[in-house]
Amino acid sequence: MTRPPAALPTDAPQRPWSLFVSLAALGVMALVAPFIARAAVSVLSVEATTPLDWVPMTFAPRQAYADFARQFESGDVVVLSWPGCELGAPALDRLLEAATGPESPRDAAGRPWFDGVATGSVAVDNLVAPPLELEREEAVNRLKGLLVGADGRTTCAVIGFTPAGVGDRRRAVAWIRDVIRRTATVDDDAVHMAGPVIDNLAVDGASTDSLNTFALPAGLVIFALTWWSLRSFFYAGLVFAVSLWCVGLSFLTLHACGDRMNPVLIVMPVLVLVLGVSGGIHLMNYLGESLEDGGQAGVARRAVRLGWLPCGLSAGTTAIGLASLVVSELEPIRVFGFHAAIGVMATLVTMFLVLPGIFETWPRHAAAAVEATARETKFVSFILRHAAPITAMFVTSMLLAGGGLPRIRTSVRIDTLFSAESPVIRDYAWIERQIGPLVPIEVMVRFGDVEGVRAAERLDLVRAIAQRLERLPGVSGVVTAATFLPDFADTDGVRSTMRKAIAARRLAQSLAAVDDMKYVRAVEGGQVWRVTARVPALRDIDYGAFLELVKNEVEPPVAAAGGEGRGISVACTGIMPLVHAIQNTLLRDLFSSFLSACLLITVVMMVVERGVGAGLVAMVSNVFPMILMFGLLGWTQTPLDIGSVMTASIALGMAIDGTLHFLTFFRRARDAGSSAADAVHAAYGHCAAAMTQGTLVCGLGILVFALSSFAPTSRFAWMLALLLAAALAGDLVLLPALLVGPAGRCFRPSRGGSPTRPPASDR
Repeated sequence: MTRPPAALPTDAPQRPWSLFVSLAALGVMALVAPFIARAAVSVLSVEATTPLDWVPMTFAPRQAYADFARQFESGDVVVLSWPGCELGAPALDRLLEAATGPESPRDAAGRPWFDGVATGSVAVDNLVAPPLELEREEAVNRLKGLLVGADGRTTCAVIGFTPAGVGDRRRAVAWIRDVIRRTATVDDDAVHMAGPVIDNLAVDGASTDSLNTFALPAGLVIFALTWWSLRSFFYAGLVFAVSLWCVGLSFLTLHACGDRMNPVLIVMPVLVLVLGVSGGIHLMNYLGESLEDGGQAGVARRAVRLGWLPCGLSAGTTAIGLASLVVSELEPIRVFGFHAAIGVMATLVTMFLVLPGIFETWPRHAAAAVEATARETKFVSFILRHAAPITAMFVTSMLLAGGGLPRIRTSVRIDTLFSAESPVIRDYAWIERQIGPLVPIEVMVRFGDVEGVRAAERLDLVRAIAQRLERLPGVSGVVTAATFLPDFADTDGVRSTMRKAIAARRLAQSLAAVDDMKYVRAVEGGQVWRVTARVPALRDIDYGAFLELVKNEVEPPVAAAGGEGRGISVACTGIMPLVHAIQNTLLRDLFSSFLSACLLITVVMMVVERGVGAGLVAMVSNVFPMILMFGLLGWTQTPLDIGSVMTASIALGMAIDGTLHFLTFFRRARDAGSSAADAVHAAYGHCAAAMTQGTLVCGLGILVFALSSFAPTSRFAWMLALLLAAALAGDLVLLPALLVGPAGRCFRPSRGGSPTRPPASDR
């Protein structure tokens, strides 16, 4: 067991109050620890939320999709097939019976997992049976690209999930695999599955695997860097333990608020951990400085007086950056920001309660200070000699990169979340190659007055819409109720019109016979007809622009048929357009949260630095990393996902930490009468090492997750690490160059001296 460092000799009496505070804080932490462990297990064991749960029901695109799901079917489906899955395969019949029969699986509350199963075999049987009575060959041709492959034999099953099934999707999908394994006698690897439920399950698994795989290595890296920074195993362990406890506290607040796990929260534990360790390193720096200045007696009091302002402001501005995410409409972003902000503020309070008293009893001196100061002096001298060209270089790079900001685009398509070699992408490719495209774009044509719009006219309208949609780029097939009707001769005349009207009426009156088709629904006072355009899942399609194209193509035939004047209305929706709407909301919310955080932090900087100009100058080094990173991503047209777009607000809050520590010591030196150049040297001597160490801990600790196969987690890790590195360059290179240039005139010394520096008698 490692013992704390031996106390240094002192001729002053010890102050037991500080040690008592530390021990009391440790006791409270120990008492709360069991509740934290229970909450963490409870939060991590719950299935993560799905994208549809990320927005409230008041979100208009979700309302449109919910209306479609009520009328026809939920988009929560699993599409599955395997080599040898052909029309008439007994395994499909057994799957249908097992999933929908009296012994179908249910959750603990007795609610069924599945909401029906559609197979190519059943669909063909329905089409050849009355009232449609198509020829079998014709029926198979009608289903090609929908439930039957181009070879006319390969088919698939589409299993609809209830909300209970979605909530228990891991067990439900495992049950399906087990049934196929027993009935079709194929290995799990041969069964190909796709659809929104599989997407969510893959995201759940990948994000959880990332946490399970990389949490321990990241923790070891963080602890090793903390040990290297503090040169003390004991204090490295103490700082790490306190930070880890605050991570647990975030899980406790998650559980207490009833918030659910989501893929974004996977990186929250390591983020709170590295922020806590970074803050602990800065506090240990203040404790070491206080020890060197005034000895062991009273070191806790002096360090608190010296460090409370920069540490408090640093944690506060970081929390502001995180809390700014709460304005988002998206649940994962909102939950992440709220609980991470609580964790960051908890690390500040807990570190100040625990470390000073322990340090005063078992202090330690800093190591290698002379060598570090010599290196810093040479580096600072170089910056000061070339301040003007350095400033010009940074400003030019910001301007050039800023031109790419309007080109930023986001994406949450499945192929941007996983690599091309991942099982989920391979399954999508196999099913789309063997069966057909998997992404439906839905058009609902509502006839409010069925008596005023004859059945033949309804049929003609949906056919006209289908013909226009088939011409759109990317559309590989369109399915409507007319797809399942017998062909009619394209001739004019009363007889042809009568045949169309009779056939359409027979379809409308026989919904029970074609219920599996789900393309016509009777509603109060009218009917709703469904038109489905299918597009590939793995093609780079802008679904927002595509949905506008669909609306533009639908409007002319609807207007020609009478439109609202005859009670005809149209709504366009679909799972991917909904995801696209969420994606746009994501970008807008993250941009708004970044601007609000930037505004709030700028106001804080103006107050702290005692001037509007000084606050604006201080912010230059903090917005530099964001403009550089996101500008370059805009120029390269690299799509941003939910993990990467929120790094801006987080990185801004973290970047402010170094700026505040640096400017605190710069201000103190200026208030003491030093020139701007000497004040920069003084600030470097006080905090540059701790800033560098904190950045290394944060950056390298998070960078471990860049190895994750889950793209959002990986992108979040490497982007945040690069942003922190750029922020360090901004604080230790750009900011000093600004301070000794014309912009430094905004930082005028205080006439009354520095109120934050402890008087000599206390040191």
